[in-house]
Amino acid sequence: MRGAAAGRPLARAARFRRLRAARRPAAAAGARRPGVGARVRLNLIPLGTSAGRPTLSRGASALAVVTEGAWVLCDCGEGAQIAALRAGLSLSRLDAVLITHLHGDHFNGLPGLLGTLGLEGRQRPLVVAGPPGLTALLQHLERAGSLGTGDMEVRVLEQQGNGGEVRIEGSQFLVESRPLAHRVPTYGFRVALPDRAGTLDVARTDAAGVPRGPLLADLKAGRPVTLADGRVVGPEGLVGPRQRGPAMAYALDTVPCPSAVDLGRGVDALVHEATYEDARAALAHERGHSTGVEAARIAAEAEAAGLVLTHFSPSVDGAALADEARAIHPRIIAAQDLAEIPL
Repeated sequence: MRGAAAGRPLARAARFRRLRAARRPAAAAGARRPGVGARVRLNLIPLGTSAGRPTLSRGASALAVVTEGAWVLCDCGEGAQIAALRAGLSLSRLDAVLITHLHGDHFNGLPGLLGTLGLEGRQRPLVVAGPPGLTALLQHLERAGSLGTGDMEVRVLEQQGNGGEVRIEGSQFLVESRPLAHRVPTYGFRVALPDRAGTLDVARTDAAGVPRGPLLADLKAGRPVTLADGRVVGPEGLVGPRQRGPAMAYALDTVPCPSAVDLGRGVDALVHEATYEDARAALAHERGHSTGVEAARIAAEAEAAGLVLTHFSPSVDGAALADEARAIHPRIIAAQDLAEIPL
């Protein structure tokens, strides 16, 4: 187990669709990865949306970020593994687990998940990113015989300072972390897919004398090509601008803070905690949390296309809390366990 963090640029996207029942995650998580330049998407599947403790209708904090052939797990509260199975997600396709902080409602499901992956004989390493103290905690559980990871390599990436890149070797996910403002060290995460190649104008390539075939793929990738007559043709004017990959941000637990705005800048969906209604803002801040209205202000300042509220106190109605915040940001969803949110 080892820790690391570094900086890298972020991707941005622009669309947000309505919530619907999760019926396709198994296909999304089990399909082959698309080729270079293929159109890809992100789906969010809330696996747990309750604050502090699970209820009969809401599990402890966990969110699956799914694309073709792979997914990452943001937080791993109690019951996350069972919820993932109910959602049809393949544990073998899990690329990384991103733990925001070490409060039990965000972490307690991780030992069981690691044990299952060990029992299944996972061959490739699993990245587990999180706050300082994560390595020591997992090592303690390992020494106590509580993990059962077998021969599986667990790569622990402890986030430090202002956060930065979370490297997941062999994965198409681009992940960054930023520190949030909670009662214990906490990091939020931004998860994106790579930018896509621009659209190829085949009529123009035909007019330029570029034969259809491998040379078109080179042009689409931004590389100049040499024709049979010796002419060199570049992509300028033949290929449209690159299309930004989809992106989401995950900000909990936290009081309103600039880092949450930074994480959510221009994303398709900002997933932000909304523990209480605005009338209890003082209580929320005392406990290191935000209200739905405050989450909407963060999303509006970040110019996030959509806002997903989660981490609801068992004492609040998530839908009513979202209604309260829509005057500030119109595109809000109150997350529900096992309901898919396509981006």
